[in-house]
Amino acid sequence: MIKSPNPSPFKQSTQHLIFFLLLLPILTAHTLSLAEIPAGLYLDESSIGFNAVSLMETGRDEHGALLPIYPKSVGDYKNPIFIYASAVVLKVLGISEFNLRFTSVIFYLCALALTLLLTKRLFEDNPIIRLYTLVAFGFLPMFFTISRIAFEVITQLAWTSASLLLIWMVFHWSSAKRETLNALICGFVLGTATYTYSTGRLLSFLGMGVLWVVYLKRLSFKKLSLVTATFLGALIPFFVFSIRNPGAITSRFSTLSYWSEELSLADKFVIFFQNYLTYFSPRFLLFQGDSNLRHSTGFGGIIFASVYLLAMIGITGIVIRKKFNRFNIFLFISLLLSPVAAALISEGTPHALRSMTLGFYIFLFSCYGVREFFSIENRWARTLALTGIALLLLVEIAAYQTDYFLAYPARSVPAMGCQGFQSSLQFAIDKHPSKIIFLSKPREMYANMQFYSLLVDNPEDIPLAWDNRVKPKPNQCILYHIQNERELAPYPDPYEEFDSRGVIKARCYLP
Repeated sequence: MIKSPNPSPFKQSTQHLIFFLLLLPILTAHTLSLAEIPAGLYLDESSIGFNAVSLMETGRDEHGALLPIYPKSVGDYKNPIFIYASAVVLKVLGISEFNLRFTSVIFYLCALALTLLLTKRLFEDNPIIRLYTLVAFGFLPMFFTISRIAFEVITQLAWTSASLLLIWMVFHWSSAKRETLNALICGFVLGTATYTYSTGRLLSFLGMGVLWVVYLKRLSFKKLSLVTATFLGALIPFFVFSIRNPGAITSRFSTLSYWSEELSLADKFVIFFQNYLTYFSPRFLLFQGDSNLRHSTGFGGIIFASVYLLAMIGITGIVIRKKFNRFNIFLFISLLLSPVAAALISEGTPHALRSMTLGFYIFLFSCYGVREFFSIENRWARTLALTGIALLLLVEIAAYQTDYFLAYPARSVPAMGCQGFQSSLQFAIDKHPSKIIFLSKPREMYANMQFYSLLVDNPEDIPLAWDNRVKPKPNQCILYHIQNERELAPYPDPYEEFDSRGVIKARCYLP
């Protein structure tokens, strides 16, 4: 256990009050206008939502598979943990855009709580590090962005934080009475991480390998064996699905990865290392982030400069002071391995979602950086340093949050591609047509029609359909993306049009 050289400057009651006062704006920021920002549900969100409702009501996904290990939708197989969790949330709270995205908030809060527990154990509940964890983790751009969209990757954040806490408990804290149980739980969590997000399938195996390399010693062999046993047990459904559906899990990877292309092995390794290095570039980490405005907001990088600076201080302090222990070594190797899965794909590189664990490990090392400030013997110098880094962090948070809620909504409209879908669909229904057709381009956007049809009032049960080619007929309503409006130009029949002031519009042709 790492001891803090500085006693708590706060009374326990004061600590709790400050913690509570900081938690309130964090919770508010993560739920404020959750259904509206970013603007509209992206097709992957709609797909997850519709399948969650289908599983909730019938136990089957949209293709009729009964309690599938990997539900199939929008051309690929979705990871199960987020979809099944969404089904529970929508069952309890009701079907809505807010509640679908609130599933991500729940996983984020779990990750925050687990990370607080981890830093509490690592730094003996140092109140400064604990408050830093709450604030920095609470607003870090990478985590904040993914906590407000219904994407599977948020589950990987929760599972990574849980895995690290359990690894520390098993190998550095666990009492003899709980040693076996903690090891079994640890292995199970590491194994089920393969069901969180696509990169977890590789990173879980790499993590187990690193665990054996770092912790292999006579007294830890039993623990490692127990961890491995439940790790392999948790993978049984994965292997069963892979055997029954050959190539299903790897089909998307085969489509996106350059490893499937006819290149020499040397060329593939060159591409890999080029991709790998982009994930550690200041451009990605600090200045521009992911170019996809669903994954980043377009304001700054995926982490704050203050967090990056603290991480560098933390790593440097560990090296210079030779404060090596097996857990620190495990974290550092995991940091280096975190972009490996992402670097196997060139599309979208650098990709914030595929490299989510990179941001998490950088954040953890920043906590070690905060600890380094306590080695400053002069009290005033120490206070000045802590105050300076705190002010920098608060300024970065304020700037990011201002941009997120004031400027990002407009930038997110084209990235999400479905703002105005619900209001346009309701307008079409209220015109009482014989049929409503959505001009689904790309074809995968049919998922939007599926989910939003659950949110509108359709008492006459007007048939809803989607097609990538539409020839309007009298007494039909057409929903379409404004980019596809020219395809309706050959049909000048009388019609009424509804402009949702979003990107989805409705056009109803008169009977």
